[in-house]
Amino acid sequence: MKDTTSSDDLHEGVKESRIIELARVGEAQTTEKKNILYWAFYDAADTVFAMAIISITLFQWGELMGLRAGFTFARSHLLVSTFLMLSNVVVAILMPILGAHSDLVGKRKPLVIILGVMTLALIPLIALTMRFLLGLLVFLITNVVYQAANLYYESMLPYICDTNSRAKVSAFGVAFGYVGTIFAILLYFLLPIGFGDATVVDDVLSGSVAIQDIQLNWVYWMFIFASVFYLLLFIPFFFVKENKSDVKITESFGRRTRSTFVQLGRTFKEIFKENKGMLLFLIGWFLINDAVGTCIAILVDYLREGLGLDETIAGAILFGGILVGVAFLFIMGPVIDRKGPKFGVIITAIAWTVGIILTVLSGVTYKTVVIGNITYVYKLRFLAYIAAAILSFGMGSVFVVGRQFILELCPPEKIGQYMGFKKISGKVSAAVGPLLFSGILALTLPFGKTLAYQIAILSLLVFFLIGFVIILFIKNNHAKYLKGERFPYKE
Repeated sequence: MKDTTSSDDLHEGVKESRIIELARVGEAQTTEKKNILYWAFYDAADTVFAMAIISITLFQWGELMGLRAGFTFARSHLLVSTFLMLSNVVVAILMPILGAHSDLVGKRKPLVIILGVMTLALIPLIALTMRFLLGLLVFLITNVVYQAANLYYESMLPYICDTNSRAKVSAFGVAFGYVGTIFAILLYFLLPIGFGDATVVDDVLSGSVAIQDIQLNWVYWMFIFASVFYLLLFIPFFFVKENKSDVKITESFGRRTRSTFVQLGRTFKEIFKENKGMLLFLIGWFLINDAVGTCIAILVDYLREGLGLDETIAGAILFGGILVGVAFLFIMGPVIDRKGPKFGVIITAIAWTVGIILTVLSGVTYKTVVIGNITYVYKLRFLAYIAAAILSFGMGSVFVVGRQFILELCPPEKIGQYMGFKKISGKVSAAVGPLLFSGILALTLPFGKTLAYQIAILSLLVFFLIGFVIILFIKNNHAKYLKGERFPYKE
């Protein structure tokens, strides 16, 4: 029979075999504490952006800038959610392509550095534009670049630590990442003191502050200082040592691009035809990340707008919650190393269920007192402190569990591509989540702001629990993974 295999197909087959061999040899066999610390500093740096900009500032900046531009509160909130959604859609499209490219070249650290520098340069431009829609467009670009850097960063994990330490190292990275959160909260405390409070949205809605008198003050400066702290925490990452391919890719850009898409197509078919565990993970991760990503984005907004807390108290709640959450994360890493990610996701689901319920209950009014023309409303706000601690642990634990699932469900030579598909699942849900949340919020606002937030937050728990149940159907191969086996596992 005549061999109809083309030379190009043979070339791709040879190239893929070479990549597989290099990637397997390249896995780290030891774990150096100093190297892990350098690596974890990037987790802290990118958490500054996630917390200071996305969680603390973005929606308040958007609401005030939107009102100043003549939009309603609901429309402003929806536009911010829409641009957040669009940025995540772009991320979902690009990440698998970038992941396949990283697997092809076998080098990830240089790409983290390039994209990280771009991120810290773009962050202040969001505010410096002084335009609502243009600022949102710059945010969209910034979020895409930031997420791309994070993809390459996470893909480094097998090449900086040994098999038995990866969940512990991942947990350390997430826990150390909360250093970035602490810096963000310190800025949240200190910037209003140095640059003045921002206009309260309710004052504009009630008519006590005219639209032309809206002041951003500390909100504006948060973008500038977040970029500075991002840079300071990013610098140690430059000293990370990464196991990587020593073979130089000499092919042309066109052939390299074609190879990237060929690899990506093969991986896509592999997931749907051979790797049912990964397929279940991606579906479950879509629903879980919908809840987690939305919660990160709106938590401060809920404390401020839903519970009526000022910035100082909201910051104190987050700060206290983070300290407790970090302590538990250090315990969670070794537990996942021993028990596996399926056990970890059960613990995480319990934490999220309790945390969300307490968050909703913290907005319950138990007493109203009227003295003259003033009405005093008493809510169960103390529960917010407990909820913040539990959700802080739950959020960090989700990321540790997610990384470990990818490591155990993917062939090691395709870590970048599988991380990319994880990003698709996560970012599509992150795109849909805030939009659904804002939609539910807008529909229920006529019943009162606090109740509207409570209903919207409860919807997050529904998504999370459905995703949790789906992930429970993934076969547990953790024992085989610890013995050195990799996907596909032997029966």
